[in-house]
Amino acid sequence: MPELPEVETIIQQLQQKILNKTITGVDILDDSVVQPSVVKASGQEITEVYRRAKMLIFKLKNGYSLLTSLRMTGHFRYNNSKLLHNKENYPFTVGKFYLSDGSILSHHSIRKFGFIKLLNKKELEKEFAKLGVEPLSEEFTLATFSHLLTNKKKSNVKGFLMDQSQIVGIGNIYAQEILYHARIDPRKRIIAISPQKKEKIYHEIKRVLALAIAKKGTTVENYSNLEGSGHFQEELAVYNQVNCPKNHPITKIKLGGRGTSFCRKCQN
Repeated sequence: MPELPEVETIIQQLQQKILNKTITGVDILDDSVVQPSVVKASGQEITEVYRRAKMLIFKLKNGYSLLTSLRMTGHFRYNNSKLLHNKENYPFTVGKFYLSDGSILSHHSIRKFGFIKLLNKKELEKEFAKLGVEPLSEEFTLATFSHLLTNKKKSNVKGFLMDQSQIVGIGNIYAQEILYHARIDPRKRIIAISPQKKEKIYHEIKRVLALAIAKKGTTVENYSNLEGSGHFQEELAVYNQVNCPKNHPITKIKLGGRGTSFCRKCQN
């Protein structure tokens, strides 16, 4: 599933492509992904494009918003010509948005786990009500992070990092990478981690996510941004690796039902 860096990359690209343009038409090719109400976005200007957690939001001039979750295999394509994308060329196309300058934004979903839906302000707020703090925001201070850890003392640290009610946007890839660089065993209980190590995790969250955004995300399977693949896979230390950067063998286990890779020598 695309995590914060992948979604943030797409948001930054979309801000350059579709902001302040009007949706002149909507084609829904699969209403199991693109909800029927989305056609009501036609005629509306896109006034803001932003991210919350792992979701994309297109704010419309009438106060409604298009909320998109890519889940495992969703992605957008942008075509700035009047040449229409047809379903024969792109068999996983589930919806198209025609824009006022003649360009087309199409949405594609291989496994159809994601969605696009039209929500009013209250409905959008309800979607976000249980989400935690954004890790790259000004609100995410070391004091905030320490407070969140205090409330989850018995949790293992990897599970905590992936808990979207605490900190949003970190999934399986980046939790493993953050903990490698912080030199922390992912199985370790928060109560057993020293204040110095907790501070190291905090700084690695910010550093790893920022670097991944600069590299336009991680492409290991299906993730694609508007320009193609990301490049953070070239920086991966433990995820999908055989040896860590110090050439120690990687240990692979199941933790919280998710595959987890770490180095027994580097992480303790």
